[in-house]
Amino acid sequence: MNPMPPARVVHLLGGLHHPAEATQAFWSALWTRLGIEAHTSEDIDAGCSVLASRRHDLLVVSALRWPMDNHERYAPHRERWAYRISPAARQAIEDHVASGGALLGVHAASISFGDWPGWGDMLGGRWVWGRSAHPPLGPVQARIDRKDHPLMAGVDDFELVDEVYGDLDMGADVEVLAHACASDGRWMPAWWLRRHGPATVCYGALGHDERSLRTPAHERALEQAVGWLLDCSRSARHEETRTN
Repeated sequence: MNPMPPARVVHLLGGLHHPAEATQAFWSALWTRLGIEAHTSEDIDAGCSVLASRRHDLLVVSALRWPMDNHERYAPHRERWAYRISPAARQAIEDHVASGGALLGVHAASISFGDWPGWGDMLGGRWVWGRSAHPPLGPVQARIDRKDHPLMAGVDDFELVDEVYGDLDMGADVEVLAHACASDGRWMPAWWLRRHGPATVCYGALGHDERSLRTPAHERALEQAVGWLLDCSRSARHEETRTN
């Protein structure tokens, strides 16, 4: 029997106040540890072109890229960071999940691609300007609600330094696995899952920087999420092959 080829991942990252270099070392180490063939890109269109070029098992989005036309305070940053998702990039993401490829959104992914309503529907939640917000970066408590789920196996409640996104517009079909609470005392969904057609989708709202990602319990949850999503993706595509 031929050995299973390495899992393939496309990772889109970087953006305003979330530079790629702040988290790239963590993700690179994770891909190496899990034996994953990863393509990492700050250029959304270039990364999605790679995604469209061949089948990938998982798309990870931890980028903060949106049109930035909602407030003049972003005017100085628009030339560098403003982004409207192209039809080709949108199609690449849609084709990926339609074929059973898994999706992991991390932190600012819920703000990204604000000009594409389908992205929030796919992810299971979206940032709503004028309603959604987060307290300043600071101490956060994370509470695991579904310790029975493989993604959270062995992960106990933990503390870290991060931002807690609150009052997102969430889909009714998401399965919440964990909540987080910052200085405002409000518990907000921090991890959830949903199905999008044949694809499994996971969103983790924490992960502002490497300090957050390397918090041991958070790192374990992320590693288990990646492994679990890869299994889901390969199972979905095996079923597609079997039925076709």
